[in-house]
Amino acid sequence: MEFNRFLWDLYRNSDNGKTAIKRDISDHRAPENRDVTPFSAGLNFCEVSNGEFIENGMHGVDTVNLRLLIREFSSERAITCLEEAEALFVEIVDDGLSWDFDEDGKTFSAIFGGGNDGDDDAYMEVITAIEGLTAGLHDAHPQFFAPYLFQRRFDALEKICTAFGISIPQVPGKLKKRERAIYYLAINRELQNFRNAHDLSPQELNAFLYDFAPKNLAPTHPGGLPLPSRIWFVIGGVGGNGDFEYLDEVDETTITYWQGNLETRPGDIVLMWCASPRSYLHSVWRALDEGFNDPFFFFYTMIRVGNPVKIKPIAFSEFSKHPLLGTKPTVRAHFQGASGTAFSVEDYEAVCSLLRDKGFDLSQLPSPPDVKEYFVSGIEDERGVELKLLEPLLLNLGYSENDWVRQLSVRMGRGERNYPDYVLGCDPSPSEESGIAIIECKFDIRTKKELKEAFVQGKSYALRLQASIMALAAVRGFWIFEKRTDGFSIDHFVFKTWGELSHPDILHSISLSMGKRAVDKLRKV
Repeated sequence: MEFNRFLWDLYRNSDNGKTAIKRDISDHRAPENRDVTPFSAGLNFCEVSNGEFIENGMHGVDTVNLRLLIREFSSERAITCLEEAEALFVEIVDDGLSWDFDEDGKTFSAIFGGGNDGDDDAYMEVITAIEGLTAGLHDAHPQFFAPYLFQRRFDALEKICTAFGISIPQVPGKLKKRERAIYYLAINRELQNFRNAHDLSPQELNAFLYDFAPKNLAPTHPGGLPLPSRIWFVIGGVGGNGDFEYLDEVDETTITYWQGNLETRPGDIVLMWCASPRSYLHSVWRALDEGFNDPFFFFYTMIRVGNPVKIKPIAFSEFSKHPLLGTKPTVRAHFQGASGTAFSVEDYEAVCSLLRDKGFDLSQLPSPPDVKEYFVSGIEDERGVELKLLEPLLLNLGYSENDWVRQLSVRMGRGERNYPDYVLGCDPSPSEESGIAIIECKFDIRTKKELKEAFVQGKSYALRLQASIMALAAVRGFWIFEKRTDGFSIDHFVFKTWGELSHPDILHSISLSMGKRAVDKLRKV
């Protein structure tokens, strides 16, 4: 899909379009956004006297209207071009802003941003308050700043940009806090290019992003959610962050976002655990979309969930005493760091058994994945994955059997030979072996640990062969890692099940990065 001027003009001149263009940006925000107050931010207030912070003079965290504060500050700055606008944004991120407030005869100072002294918390403050920050900048300088209202919805922005030909800049890695904080500038630059190319006003760009484009994208699941393929465990309420109160108020219509796993697929089952002091299983949800990375989400990787079913709580003591669940490493570790980990079908059935004993009606819960259907029939080992799953996929991507090299002998060290399973775009010249893409096969990759081990192995081959693409194939699915400016990252991959790879649209999207035409093109560079 490309931007269609005729369709846009019809929309712009319609009653709905006129209303959307005039709409305040606060009304463009997603309804599932949990913030009670639009564009709010919690800032630390410290007592000051004679320009010095008073020791132990902390006032605590107060919620402020960041949009208003940023608008007042940035309105005083004359901005004549995009470069000056970007310099202002970087100044806020690196140097920070401060505001003084008087209360009961005392002066308190609030500081926002300012991470250039190595304070990663200051960068995270910008990251998590990106909506309020950009809303205030947009109010003051609408010609140069688009309000970023996709917090916790970066996947929605990606879909819009892909559909309408807007470039999506490379997303920074999870640990690169400053890069994540200023990533908005790269997005804003592309949005401003799009706006100018199609002669849109700032208000029209807002209407396009938050009303027109979403309405013109094809529905994600027109036939309803697919059957679950996996079961995931997530945690809420860590550090008293307000999740408990939120979870207690959800109903069957609630849609929200949570820290999760990139391998999450639409329809998957999600078990919601409440952390200490509650320490019990609270509810069962369904994943509504694929897992995705969001640079402006504190925990980075997230999932969108809905259709919650509140259950009779299952306490941690019941997990630990259960003959099966009590033996699981995550349970023995009291679920520390377990958010986003997978539960087996056997584990899920054990949970259902505990609920049945409590008198809970199990018909309210989704049925577990059909293991026989999920794991392709007849595959019992790694070679079966290669012959029955990977090689048919490569043929569908335009390759012939002569286009890949299996078990290429590669010297990795003194006297050491290694054998990548598959190399595409291969030059087998002795001592100068290279390839465009390597694929490492396993029978199954079930856990984060197994994924990391397979990733490290595949990455070593990819670096040795100077490959730009590395993929992992297992009975559970197909992982694709593309080399970035900072190399391959386990935080960035595309995951597809074999069932998904049979869909023409998904197969086409994969072919753009590692199909035969794409690999041949890279070989000529």
